[in-house]
Order: sequence, then structure tokens, then C-alpha cells
Amino acid sequence: MSVSLKHKIGKYLQDEIIFGRLMPGQHIKEVWLSEKFKCSRGPVRETLNQLENEGFITHIPNQGAVVAQISPKEVEDYYALLELLEGKAVKWATPLMKPEDINQLEKINYKIQQISPNSRTSIEKWIPLNLAFHRFFRVKCENTKLDWLIEQVRMRITRFLYTSLLVSSFSQYIKDHDEIIDAVREGNAKKAEKLMQKHIHHAKEVLMSFLTTPG
Repeated sequence: MSVSLKHKIGKYLQDEIIFGRLMPGQHIKEVWLSEKFKCSRGPVRETLNQLENEGFITHIPNQGAVVAQISPKEVEDYYALLELLEGKAVKWATPLMKPEDINQLEKINYKIQQISPNSRTSIEKWIPLNLAFHRFFRVKCENTKLDWLIEQVRMRITRFLYTSLLVSSFSQYIKDHDEIIDAVREGNAKKAEKLMQKHIHHAKEVLMSFLTTPG
């Protein structure tokens, strides 16, 4: 079996799930994927098994593969990891930050400020910019293993955000980002770490409220 084919199928399904084009509970047909990628069902089945191990899909007896549901416990677990990992990323990155890096962070946050929370496309505009802001620190801290770990967690959390279509705390997120930038500008790595952890904890609370609200 072609590794590149398996990767191509997996990447396609991951993107469809992460960006909300395949929603929790939606069936994934092996025949449809075989026809789309012009391959036998073997590579498709192996890819689906891998995605199940990664938590993106689940197999239901007599129904086949479906997009995995989002559980509040799963969200809590991922955000607990993210608090620790991204807190360390900003702490380690702070001593390495230059004035031009801080300017870049301010530009990203300014672009976020320009997004109208009431726009139908607000979530699509906000998520890439928010990811760029957070990615800046994990890249700048020069720890490739930490970068990889955060990417794995962020990839899964992004799907939660698209599913909820929730950007109800725009102003708070922007304020949090500004405070983190100020701490980095001061060179206060410990303060920046605490502010990042507080920011991520708040984001978790917003999403948990959405997931646990009836109806």
C-alpha cells in the first residue's frame, strides 16, 4: 500500500473533521472514499483505523465509521495539557523575543480586533489568526518536541471550536493576548506563563459552558 495514499486520505478526513465539514455523528462511507481516491477499500480501512486511534472517528457495530462525538471530559483533558504546554512555550520564548517579534504579535492581535463577532464568517477568520498568535511562541521557544506536542493538541481542539461555532468572548481573548504581549515586552517570563495559562483556562471554560448547556 502506498504510504502517500494513506497519508492523503488521512489528511483529507482530518481537515474535513477539524474544519467542521464532517460533523460529530456523521457517517464516513468506505465506498465513497474508495471512489474519491480511486483505490481499493484496504487503504481506506487502514486509514479509518488510524484515525480511530487518534480520536477523530469511532466505529459503531452495524453502522461503520462515524465522526467521533465531543465529550466534555475530552475537552477538559486536552485543555489541561494545553495550559501546561503553552505556558512553558511562552515562558521559554520570552527571553528570546526581539522587538520585531513583539510587533508581529501586535499585528496579529490587531487583525483579530478587526473581525466582527457578528459576522457569519467570524469563526473562519478568527481561528487561523488565533492559531498564528499561539504558534508564534512555540516556534520561538526553539523546542521542536514541544512544538509537535502542542500541534497535536491544537489540531484536536480546533475541531471543537468549529463544531461549537463559538466566538462569544472576542473582547476577552483580545485583552488576554494584549496582557501576554505586555508581559513578554517586559521580559517577565513567569508572568507571561501565568497569563497564558489563565487565558487557556478561560477559553476552556467558555467551550465547556457551550458543551454542557442543554439543547
